[in-house]
Amino acid sequence: MTENEKVLLECEQRSKSNSHRIDGLEKDMKEMKEDNKAIYKIATSVEVMAEKLGNIEEKVDETNRKVDETAKAQRISEDRFLQRVADIEGQPAIQLQKNVNEIKVKVITAIITFLVTGALGALIYFAK
Repeated sequence: MTENEKVLLECEQRSKSNSHRIDGLEKDMKEMKEDNKAIYKIATSVEVMAEKLGNIEEKVDETNRKVDETAKAQRISEDRFLQRVADIEGQPAIQLQKNVNEIKVKVITAIITFLVTGALGALIYFAK
């Protein structure tokens, strides 16, 4: 083999080796492109999910606010109702207290009237 043939043979072997390596790199590039597409889809899906979670969080906050307002209104209504019930239950006792006070006043007035009438009658009787 001559020197030229050796160089040609070596170039041909390198050419085949380089072609083989280039084919492998092209295959790897295709796989990387597919992986990048999958990663992009995942990233897009995560972004959409984050946006939806944000919307859900806003709705939950709004729902919590409405529940709190409703509970507060319910407590106020319940307090008013309980106050009315207490007033109605206490009304007979209050009326009884008023009646007892009126009876006391009338009895005391009757006693004082009796005493004053008796004293005036005695004055008139003894004054004659």
